[in-house]
Amino acid sequence: MDTHAVEGDKRDVLDCDVVVVGAGVGGLNSIYHLLGQGKSVRAFEAGSEVGGTWYWNKYPGARVDIESLEYSYGFSEEVQQEWKWPLLYSEQPSVLEYLNWVCDRLGLRDSIEFDTRVTSARFEEEANCWVVETDGGETVRCRHCVMALGFLCDPYVPEFPGLGSFEGGFVHTARWPAEGIELKGKRVGVIGTGASAVQAITTIAPDVGELKVFQRTPNWCFPIRNDTIAAGYEAPVKADYAEVRRREYAEGFAGMILVDGKIAPARMTPALDATSEERETAYWERYRVGGPHIFFIWADQMSNLDANKTLADFLAERIRERVHDRETAAKLIPDHPIWSRRPPGESGFYEVFNLDHVELVDSRANPISSFTPGGIVMDDGTEHELDVVLLATGFDAGAGALNRIDIRGRRDESLRERWQAEGVRTLLGMMVSGFPNMYILDGVQSPACFFSPPLLVDAQSRWISRVVGRSGSPHVK
Repeated sequence: MDTHAVEGDKRDVLDCDVVVVGAGVGGLNSIYHLLGQGKSVRAFEAGSEVGGTWYWNKYPGARVDIESLEYSYGFSEEVQQEWKWPLLYSEQPSVLEYLNWVCDRLGLRDSIEFDTRVTSARFEEEANCWVVETDGGETVRCRHCVMALGFLCDPYVPEFPGLGSFEGGFVHTARWPAEGIELKGKRVGVIGTGASAVQAITTIAPDVGELKVFQRTPNWCFPIRNDTIAAGYEAPVKADYAEVRRREYAEGFAGMILVDGKIAPARMTPALDATSEERETAYWERYRVGGPHIFFIWADQMSNLDANKTLADFLAERIRERVHDRETAAKLIPDHPIWSRRPPGESGFYEVFNLDHVELVDSRANPISSFTPGGIVMDDGTEHELDVVLLATGFDAGAGALNRIDIRGRRDESLRERWQAEGVRTLLGMMVSGFPNMYILDGVQSPACFFSPPLLVDAQSRWISRVVGRSGSPHVK
C-alpha cells in the first residue's frame, strides 16, 4: 500500500482500513472477510479472549438452542469439516473453545487487541475517516468502522427499589464469575423465565436448598433432546454441507434446516387444511425428536392465529402432563402467540416445578415491590427470604450496546441523542444515515433475535466486505 498522502489531499494518513469493535461470533466473521479483501484490520475486544456472548455468559447450563452442526461458521469448508462438536446442542465451554480454535485456525488473533474497550468513535468529515478512541488512551484513524457488538451484549438490570441493600449475593447471568458461585444448599431466587433462566433453573435446581422462580411472563419452550453426536449422525451432514447451507438461507425458517440430522422436508400444507389427527401426529413426531422445528411444520403456522393456536394447544397440554400441580402448570402456559416472543429450548425445565423445594412466584399478579437486606418483598407484603438472587433479566437488545459508546457522525451528531429523541432508525439494521462507513452486525432492527446468529452475521459480513472492498486505501500507513 502507498503510505504517502497524495499531494494536495487534506486527508490525514490512516492507521488501518477498518476498525472492528468486538471479537465474538460476528466480529471474527467480519475480520475474516475483511482480511480476505486485503484490508488492514484492527479489532478491539473488551474481554480477555474471543467469544463475545459466549465469553461473558458462563452461567450454569448455558448452551446453544440451535443444533451445533448449524450453529457454526459456513464460510470455510476446512473449518466445517475439521471441527467436531461433542453434543447436538453444545454447551458454553465447547462454543468458546470452537471460537478460539477458529480464530487461530484462520490466523485472526494478530488483528485483535484484548482487554480493550472502545469508548468513542467520531467521524471527521474533512478527512473522511473515523477516529476511534479506547479506554487505554489509544486513538486509531480508519476509513471504515464495524460495530460487531451483537444484540446480547448489554445486560439489563431493572431498577428494583432497595437492590443495593440486599445483603445476600446477586449477579446477572450474563456476568457470571469465572470462578462460579456456591449455590449448594442455599436459598436461591431467580428473576425471569427467558432462555438464560430456563437453562440456569434446570441446572441448579437439584443442588440448591430452596428455589424461588419469579416469573412475570411465561414463554413457549421447545424440548431439546441433547446427546453426543455419533459419527453416523455427523458424516452425512458434513458430506452435504454445501446443500445444507444453501437451504438454510433459501428455505430454513430462522436459518435452520436440520431435523434429526437430515434436511427437513418442506411442508407447504396449511395447518387448518389438515385434520386434527394429522396435526397431532406431526406435532408428536417433532416433539419426540426435539428442537425448534416443531414451530415450522405448517405453511400458515406463523401467519394465522388459528393455525398458531393448534400448536399452542398441543404444547399447553404437554405442560399440563409434565407439571403435576395444575395451578403451577396453568401459570407456566403463555397467553401470547407462539414465536411472538423468542422461544427457549428446554431439557427438563417443567419437571423442576415438581420438586418440593421449588416454588413458582407469579410476579405479574403480585409484582416485586422491593429488595430488603434479607430478600424480596412483593406488592402484597409477602417476603421471600433469600441467600442469593440470580438476575436472568435479559439484555438491552435494542440500542443498548451501541449507546455505551460515544458515537458521533456528520456535524458531530450523537447517535445516542438522535435515537433517544427520534427512536431507532437504521437501514436494514446495518447502517445509519449521517454515520457514513459505519456498519452494525447482528444489531437492532436486523433479524437478530429470530435468525441463526452465525448465518446472519456471515451474510452481513460478506456484504460489508464487498462495500469496503470497493474503496481504495491510499493513505494507510
